[in-house]
This record gives sequence, C-alpha cells and structure tokens, in this order.
Amino acid sequence: MINPIITLTSDYGSKDYFISAIKAFIYKEIESINIVDISHEITPFHLGECAYTIRNAYHHFPKGTVHIIGIDAGKKNDRKNILTKVDGHYFIGSDSGIFSLIFQNKKAEYIFEINNSHQDESTFLMKDIFAKTACMFLKGVRIDSLGTQIENFVLKKHFLPTVTNNNKSIHAKIIYIDRFGNSVTNISKTFFQSIQKNRNFSISLPRAYKIEKICKYYSDVPEGTLLALFNSAGFLEISINRLDTNEGGANSLLGIRHRDNIIIDFFEIDE
Repeated sequence: MINPIITLTSDYGSKDYFISAIKAFIYKEIESINIVDISHEITPFHLGECAYTIRNAYHHFPKGTVHIIGIDAGKKNDRKNILTKVDGHYFIGSDSGIFSLIFQNKKAEYIFEINNSHQDESTFLMKDIFAKTACMFLKGVRIDSLGTQIENFVLKKHFLPTVTNNNKSIHAKIIYIDRFGNSVTNISKTFFQSIQKNRNFSISLPRAYKIEKICKYYSDVPEGTLLALFNSAGFLEISINRLDTNEGGANSLLGIRHRDNIIIDFFEIDE
C-alpha cells in the first residue's frame, strides 16, 4: 500500500516561506506522507487559471489523493471552507467558485463545510485550516466530525463561455497562459463542436488578429505562424508555431493577456 498523498496548489509563488511552513506542518502530523506541488505560480486570485491547472492534473494521481487548494484563501465572512469528494479524490479549499469550475461535468459524492474553532483567528487558512483538516482526515477522523454536510458549491458562471446571437457567436476568455506564451481559452472541443455544427467560423483576437482554421498539430503551419488548436487537455489554444521565446511569448506578440475576451463567429458555408 502506498503512503497517502497530498497535493498543494496555490498562488503563493516560491519566494516566501508559506509553502515550506505548510509542508513542515503536514510532515509533523504524518511522517509517511507524500507531498506533491502541482503549482504555486497561479496568477494571484485567478480562479479560472487555477481550475484549469487542477482539472488537468488531479486525475493523474491515485484515487484517494487529497488535494489542497490555496487560491483566494483569505478569510471572508460569507465564504465556506469545504472538504469534498469528487471522482474518487478529496479536495479542500475555500468555496469561492473554484470547485464549480474544476468539476463542470462531475458530481460531488459529498460536500462538507469545515467547522474549525481556530478559523476566526487564522489569516493563514491553507496551513491552519486546510492542511490541518487534511491531516485529521487522513489520520481517520470521521468526516462528519470535521464539518457539516451541505448541498452545493458556489457557482461561478462568468468564467464559462457564453453563446449569443442565436447560436452564431461564442464569447470566451483566456484562462491560462503557459511558459511559451500559448494562450488557452475556456472553450472545450466538445463545447465548440456542439455549437459549430459544421459551419465555418472566424476567431477574433486582440489587435484585430483573426483565425479561420483549427489545426491538429502545431507543425501544421510554418514556423512563426499564428494558429489555433485543441491542446492535449481538450481546450482551444492560441499559439505561434516554434516561436523564439527570446522575442517574447506568443501572447506578448499577439497582445493577449489573462482574462482577455475572444469571440468566435459562425456562419454558413454559402454566406
């Protein structure tokens, strides 16, 4: 039997002591634990980027892994801190809307609001609440003694693509930019195809760039050429094939930033 696994995802970065303090706390509680960092370079408070990162990472871990999410985890009076089980994995974090973005098409087996007597005094929730709850849970404390069961996550709709103009347009956002400057939208391949229905289309980007074809591979276009494709995670991505990153990332050259809007217009082939 493998040792239990906890993953950590946050917007804390690597400069400060925060992540080391969280890991030290966990190791003192469970010496045999395996701790894996998914990412601590999430753009601060960017729920869409965090959801994209976790959604595409968690399922590679064994069932039963506990995933701690430290994004936008400051204390707010109207916000619940929760422990939930989805797809055989456990997730702990603030219910800021992040869970509804991660699990758009998956149903939670259960959701518990964490009851913690130290919550009112803590300003370091990822350690004092989330890591503490994870350790108690992995040491066998009954989940119903850790919190009170609730029905639903907070729903965050404005990070989801919307269809307008009688199904002739999709309004979407850039939710993730990787180290090469590839810009990922919140449009999945399944969603795109359900709206497209074999129609032609035009993808409108900042600075008046337009794309009218979706490639299968980056190499489908010459080096240095703008393209769109569905990436390995199944989301529409805007890229430049084999761009020399010394010239800046693809997003910099295209004028694309986090949360930028893009529009896809559909039209009949004979229009």
